[in-house]
Amino acid sequence: MLKYIPYILLFALITMIVYAWGMWHAMRQQRDLSNMLSAKGIAKVKKALKKNGPMTREELLPYIENLTAKQPFSREQIAVTEPIKFLDSILPYMVRQKMITENTENKKAVYQLNK
Repeated sequence: MLKYIPYILLFALITMIVYAWGMWHAMRQQRDLSNMLSAKGIAKVKKALKKNGPMTREELLPYIENLTAKQPFSREQIAVTEPIKFLDSILPYMVRQKMITENTENKKAVYQLNK
């Protein structure tokens, strides 16, 4: 009977580690999905600006509508439900990071890629 105690303790330790990893992963999942969605949105905006040249915020809206992000091996998914608010969050970030520049033409903000 005593020879089985180390195996039982090892099984309990492994179970505890797997459970803790699952809890940690579940707590970070929403933040990771949000970061993935932002990265996909930034890539879409950069691709649209590269293909079409300078564009306004309204012209960029169709490129990020129906954008989704999903982690591998997970059923959880996040999508853009309010494209205007999503653009309002990523465009200033892109300007701060010097990915794009914001110019004003005819009282409208026009975005273009930095060279």
